[in-house]
Amino acid sequence: MHIRTINKYKVVKRFSLCRKMYDISETIYIQQQDLEHGDPQKVFSHEKEYLTDISSEVYECLCKGFIISNDREPSIQNNSQ
Repeated sequence: MHIRTINKYKVVKRFSLCRKMYDISETIYIQQQDLEHGDPQKVFSHEKEYLTDISSEVYECLCKGFIISNDREPSIQNNSQ
């Protein structure tokens, strides 16, 4: 069983992803990319509910002005197969 970290992010600029609008100051969680197994990154809501998968390219775009890491709270762990 492979464990990937899920990091907490704060939305700093509104954007839409998979028919959902993310507002400024909203919290989202994004799972680390799994380069070894090629699994996509997963996005979770502030309630830690699974929302969608994203590619590394989409993640990189989000990090360029739409989301910032929120290091104040510890990240959660997720077990994936």
